[in-house]
This record gives sequence, structure tokens and C-alpha cells, in this order.
Amino acid sequence: MDHDTREWTNGVLTAAARDCVKQPLETRCWIICDGDIDPEWVESLNSVLDDNHLLTLPTGERISFGDNVNFIFETNDLKYASPATVSRMGMIFMSEEDVDVNRLVKSWLKVND
Repeated sequence: MDHDTREWTNGVLTAAARDCVKQPLETRCWIICDGDIDPEWVESLNSVLDDNHLLTLPTGERISFGDNVNFIFETNDLKYASPATVSRMGMIFMSEEDVDVNRLVKSWLKVND
């Protein structure tokens, strides 16, 4: 949202959300957010992550997600995530020492060969 004019401009998340809700319920849709979890924008996702599955945009528009839509948040830490946000997510911790990129690529190639 433009702070001077208060005009809304669609961003990447809004575009991805609109694309996902157009998919049939049989199609699994993933929205992947990569980067720091900022409380300013992630708090608006709390209603998406709970049973409501409802995203309310700053314009007041509401986007309702089906059970076929999933979110993945890839981040280095949860320093700025609120307890309300963390409690709505499943967590997987993967340290750099535990992840061997070569092994992952070989495994992917084997499955997709």
C-alpha cells in the first residue's frame, strides 16, 4: 500500500493467492515464502493459517482458501514471529550441517530419472 496515497498495489503474495484459489480442489497448491518472517505482514496470515483459511487484504478484500492450499515459510530464524503465528505452524528445523546438497540432488535425480 502506498503510504502517501493509500492506494493498494497487488504484490507477489496476493497474486499467488489469487492463482491458488482458481485451482480445482483436487489440485494441491503451494505458496512458498522465503525470507525473514516480518510481524508486519505475517500477522495478517494468522487467519489463513488457522481454521478460517481467510486472507484479508488491507483493502478489505477477502480471499478464502480451500484445503488444497498450503504455505511453506523458509526462514533463518523466528526472531520476529509472534507466538500466535508460531502456534499455527508445523516446524521443521534443518541445520546446514545436516543437509547435504549433493545427496539431495542425487536423490531427486534418481526419483525423476
